Amino acid sequence: MSGYREIVKLLAANTGAKRMSEVFDNFVEMAALALRNAVDVRGSRSWQAREVQYLRIAGGYGRTELYRFAEALALVTTAMEREPCDVLGRLYMALELGNERLGQYFTPYDIAQLMAEMQISSVAEQVQKDGFAGLYEPTCGAGTFIVALSQSMLEHGLNPQSQLHVTAEDIAPQAMHMIYVHLTLLHIPAVVRRRDILTLETFGAWPTPAHILGGWDLKLRLARAINGSRRLIIKDTERAAEAGDRQTFEE
Repeated sequence: MSGYREIVKLLAANTGAKRMSEVFDNFVEMAALALRNAVDVRGSRSWQAREVQYLRIAGGYGRTELYRFAEALALVTTAMEREPCDVLGRLYMALELGNERLGQYFTPYDIAQLMAEMQISSVAEQVQKDGFAGLYEPTCGAGTFIVALSQSMLEHGLNPQSQLHVTAEDIAPQAMHMIYVHLTLLHIPAVVRRRDILTLETFGAWPTPAHILGGWDLKLRLARAINGSRRLIIKDTERAAEAGDRQTFEE
């Protein structure tokens, strides 16, 4: 991965008295907070809460260390542009942070690419039918499969920036922050939730800039209305056919 060693070196330089896991979590959270607030209403309650959290984290670092975080994010952005993949997920695993968290591991990207290729035909069919494909990804991790699917779509002549909408969920805060950064940099419309899929308790839901700027709230409502109308038409047609069959049988 281009710039990988430089990112590791920058994060390692910020450890000091902190563990690498804390530095990494702070890095991805600050990046996600900054990207999220860039498209929220400035001064709103939610914007202010995220701003307070950003400043709280930043307060634990000096100016030079904050510059290192900014440089690391620039390198992540460049890496995503040159070779789109789950950059932060790879970094997380390379730093062996999963070992500190009771065996939390992310799917290798080459396996995710294989899985994406296996599903691309059904995605293409959904795009042809509805104009876009909807993807729900619980326990999404760093979004490895979603990134791989977006690249597979490009290879098959589809545009994930306008023909894919993602709903991604994970209970781990750092996973939510990683996937939010990934999908924002790829400009993929999505809603990223921190959610417990067992209790269905939601702790936060962040739409990506592409979701907000693309007016996807309205698009999704229209799609649900159209699909609901289709189901009604199908049911009415089936009932009419059944009634016709009964009449023919009685005659």
